[in-house]
Amino acid sequence: MKSFAVFAGFLLLPVFSLAQELPRPYSVDDLKAGFYSQYVDKKENAALARMEPLLSASGRNFLYTFGDTRFLCPSESLHQAGKLNIPPSKFVIYENPADKQILCWMDVLQDADSKENTALRKALQKKYGSIPMQGDTVLVPAKWFTGQLRVLTNPFLYGDEIVSRWLRVDSVAEGSFVEWSDDQRHNYWAGSYLERDASMIMKRRTDSRVLARMDGQRDTTAEHLENERGMALFERDINRCIDDQLLPKDLSYDKEYSVMLYLNEGGKARLSVLLPKELTLEDRLLLTVLATAVEYQPKRSFAGYVSTRGKFPAVYLKARFRGGKWFFHDYRFE
Repeated sequence: MKSFAVFAGFLLLPVFSLAQELPRPYSVDDLKAGFYSQYVDKKENAALARMEPLLSASGRNFLYTFGDTRFLCPSESLHQAGKLNIPPSKFVIYENPADKQILCWMDVLQDADSKENTALRKALQKKYGSIPMQGDTVLVPAKWFTGQLRVLTNPFLYGDEIVSRWLRVDSVAEGSFVEWSDDQRHNYWAGSYLERDASMIMKRRTDSRVLARMDGQRDTTAEHLENERGMALFERDINRCIDDQLLPKDLSYDKEYSVMLYLNEGGKARLSVLLPKELTLEDRLLLTVLATAVEYQPKRSFAGYVSTRGKFPAVYLKARFRGGKWFFHDYRFE
């Protein structure tokens, strides 16, 4: 009997392969260090540039999904075809007429017409066969690859990590998909915020719009709008939980902080203050009350993201206290 793993609330793939590829979970120190690296120290991170595109094809035609761009997580075994070393490349999920999905190599990302890469293409086709597509494109079945294929949809850099709201995990045997998960939507704010009171609060957040381009693709500002809606609902629930009696009557305060919300093992949110590093007594009072309000929120009030390492259980927020209320903005949309 197979044993299966539950990842971020979804049933995925057999435990043996998932456990072998995932590093240790993120610690609070990891999450804080990532914030300082990206947003304070402004260190360069070229990890996104190394992600490899994954396309879809059916028959001889390429398919394009609704505004979603998929990228392969790093995989050493995928780039070792016998004695041939494959540089960063474009890969394709090819669905043949027998409804069988095959992972294929399409081309290298850079210098495709160089002598070395031309020789590589010929060697791969000779050893593993080829699938002609429309035009001059020829796919090579990745028969050399057996293992787990991990795919992120629309990834971005966040806390110095590559994260996404969608993770796909597939099992591949000699290039053929033998078991796969559907794309799982890993909501930023979970159902308690996104599905509840969906039509309220948005009037004051006019900087976001849902836009559709002429080609029908979804503009990324749709995600911004969804984020803003979640933020507005979160603000409402946080401010409802704050007892005015806990704050001094004469407190006239307008200050912004950088904070991190992270989930503990039980799914409860916790607050960690990131900036400023030096806090006044007023700061400590305000942030203690805020931390208590955060802990009052129901379990899994937000879901965080997913990354190449697995679950990314944190969000980075600008938190401003003004006029006796808290307002929040996600660093993702800075």
